[in-house]
Amino acid sequence: MTEPLVIKRAPTDPLGVLLFRLCRAFALAGGLVLVAMALMSLASIIGRAVFTKPLLGDYELVQLGCAISVAAFLPFCQMRGGHVLVDFFTANARHSIRATLDTFGALLLGVAAAVFAWRLTAGAIGLAAANDQTTILEIPTWWAVALMVPSFALLAAAGFYTAWQHWRSRDGDAGVAA
Repeated sequence: MTEPLVIKRAPTDPLGVLLFRLCRAFALAGGLVLVAMALMSLASIIGRAVFTKPLLGDYELVQLGCAISVAAFLPFCQMRGGHVLVDFFTANARHSIRATLDTFGALLLGVAAAVFAWRLTAGAIGLAAANDQTTILEIPTWWAVALMVPSFALLAAAGFYTAWQHWRSRDGDAGVAA
């Protein structure tokens, strides 16, 4: 816990710049959704305390909004190298070994995110076909699930991109790794 926070620099190649900007835009949009959920919760709490009338369905909206926003944060976290990393056994390993392991980890993340995007798509289609809705507001639940699909698709792209960057950095150019 004493190590400094290392913020890796943004990519400079055209694909990396495009992905980085797209991931940042998703994170900002997720942040706006989260701020909206916080303001809505505040309005509901004030309404409950002052007027004994909370906002109807506030818990449902917070659940849906938080799921969407958390999914939107993941790609930017991957591009910045911000996911939790347990390097107890590899802290003193050669750069090429760490880069190879980081390549494998980012590749696994990309595959898992692609599978999640695929299954979220199938889930949204299933929820729409079943006409699944929230209890109070009767919001179709497939909307929130469908809104998470682009985030996981972008996370997959970010995972594959960072795997490629880690692989390229094996020869010692530590500045290339994302």
